[in-house]
Amino acid sequence: MKNCFLILLCFHCIDAFAQTTDKGHLSGSFDSYTQFYQKDEKINAILPQDRVGSNNFLKLDYNYKNFTAGVQFESYLPSIAGYPFNINQSKLVNRYFKYTAKKFSVQVGDFYEQFGSGLVYRSWENRQIGINNALEGVNVQVTPLPFLHIKAIAGKQRKVFERANSVVRGADVAIDFSRFSKKENPTTRVEAGLSYVTRYQQYTGPDPEFPATVKAVAARLDIAGPVASLSVEYVNKAKDPSLTNNQDVSDGKAFLVNGSVAAGKFGMNVSFRSMENMDFRGERDAIGTSVPVNFVPALTRPHDYLTTNIYVYNAQALGEIGGQADLFYTISKNSKKPSRIGINFSHYRSLKTTNNIFSIGKNAYFRDLSIEWKKKWSSKWNSIVAYHNLFYNKSVVEGGIYDDITANIVVLNTTYKYTAKKSFRFELQHLSTQQDNGNWAAAVTEFNFAPSLSFYFSDLYNYDVTNTHYPNVGGSFTKNGSRFSLAYGRQRAGLFCVGGICRFVPAATAITATLTVTFNSN
Repeated sequence: MKNCFLILLCFHCIDAFAQTTDKGHLSGSFDSYTQFYQKDEKINAILPQDRVGSNNFLKLDYNYKNFTAGVQFESYLPSIAGYPFNINQSKLVNRYFKYTAKKFSVQVGDFYEQFGSGLVYRSWENRQIGINNALEGVNVQVTPLPFLHIKAIAGKQRKVFERANSVVRGADVAIDFSRFSKKENPTTRVEAGLSYVTRYQQYTGPDPEFPATVKAVAARLDIAGPVASLSVEYVNKAKDPSLTNNQDVSDGKAFLVNGSVAAGKFGMNVSFRSMENMDFRGERDAIGTSVPVNFVPALTRPHDYLTTNIYVYNAQALGEIGGQADLFYTISKNSKKPSRIGINFSHYRSLKTTNNIFSIGKNAYFRDLSIEWKKKWSSKWNSIVAYHNLFYNKSVVEGGIYDDITANIVVLNTTYKYTAKKSFRFELQHLSTQQDNGNWAAAVTEFNFAPSLSFYFSDLYNYDVTNTHYPNVGGSFTKNGSRFSLAYGRQRAGLFCVGGICRFVPAATAITATLTVTFNSN
C-alpha cells in the first residue's frame, strides 16, 4: 500500500505542476488495473496466494523547446494472475532525455523504435499482454538530405525490471524517391529502406563456431498512391540457435507483402507473409513474451465478440505461410441509411520444406472466413450481422495434443438510440462445433448514457460439454481525461490477444477495477 500512496502523491504533485507551469508542456497518464480474486472450483480457477493483483503505470513527459524528457514508474502489487511475470515490486523503470533539431535528434535512456514493419526490429510496450522491450541506450536520427533519413540505435533491452544480458545494435536507412519529383506535392510516394540489426550475447560454451552475435538484414519498398498502396519487405536472419527453435542453426527468413485498394464503393486490403525460424530474442533461452527483438503479429482479423475470441490465431514464427484478404463494399451511401458488407478470409499453413519459405505444406494451422453486414435502418436503429466459418489447429496454436476444430459462428449486434445521448446495445452469439468443448452461446446487453456512464451484462455459456456460465457485469464512468470502471465475473482460460500478440490467461473469478487518467498542461 505504501507504493500506492507514493504513486498517487506523485500524480497529484505533477498534476498541480502541470496546472501552474508556464514553461514548456507537461503531459502524462496513470493506468491502474486491479483484480480481487475469488475461489471458483467450477472453472478450476487456481487462487493465487495473494487474492489481490494490481498493475499500475505512471508516465510523464516534459517538453521545452527542443528538449524532451520523460519517466515511467511501474508498480506491481503483485502482478495480476496470469501475467507473463509474477513480481511484487515497484520501480522507476523508464527514463529518457531527447534533443530534436530540424535534421537531427538524439535520445539517451529508454526508447521505443521500429524499422520497417517491425519484422526485423521493434521495441514497444503492450501493457495488456505484458511486453515492454524498450531499449536502454542511444538512438540517433539524422536527415542529411531531404530524401534520406538514417536511424542508428544501440542498447540493452528491458527485461521486466532488469536488463537482458545482451546488446542490440542496428541501423535503418530510408530513401524517399518522391522527393525527386518536380511537383511540390506528388500524389504517389515511393520509399525504399534497408535495415541491419545485431544482437550480441556472450557465449561461454565449447563450440568455437557458435554465433555469439546474430545478424539480421531487411530490405523494403513502399509505394502509396491516391487509391492504392503496396509494401514489400524481406528479412534474412543469420543462424541463431536458441531454446525456442530447438538449437536450429539454419538461417531465418521472412517475406511480407501488404496491399490496399480503395475506389468508389469498393475497398480491399491484402496481406501475405511467409517465414521460417524468425523467433528473434534478446536472450537465447528466452520464451513466451520475453525480450522479443522483432515484431511478428498474427495477420488475421481482430475480433470483438465473446465467441469469436475463443479460437484466435497466434503467429508461428518458426514456420508458416499464409495471409488474409479484407473486402469492403458499400451497398448504400445514403447518409441516413448506409449499408456496407465486409468479407475477410485468412489462412495459414505449415511450410512444405525447410529453407523454402514459398513451399506450401499440408498441415493447416488456421482458417477464418467471415462475412459481416452493417446496416443503419433509421436515425435510431443500426445492426450488424456476422457469420464465421473457421478451422483451428489447437495442437499447433496452443501446444499439446488435441483434435482439429471446425466451428461456425453467428452474431447479431443491434443498437437502439432512444434519445440523443442514451442508447441500448444487444448481442446474441452462437458457436457450434463437434470438437473441443462443443457449443457455446453468448448474450450481451449494454446501456450507454453519453458521454459519462455505461453499464453492461454479458454471459458466455458452454451448454454442450462443461455446462458452465461465464457471466460478467460492470460499468464505467468517464469525465474529461479520466475513466473508472468496475466489473465482476468469470474469465475463461485461453489465449488473450491484443494487436495480434497473444498470451495465455488462466481461468479466474474476480472483481476488476480499472482507472485511467490522462492530463497535460495546455
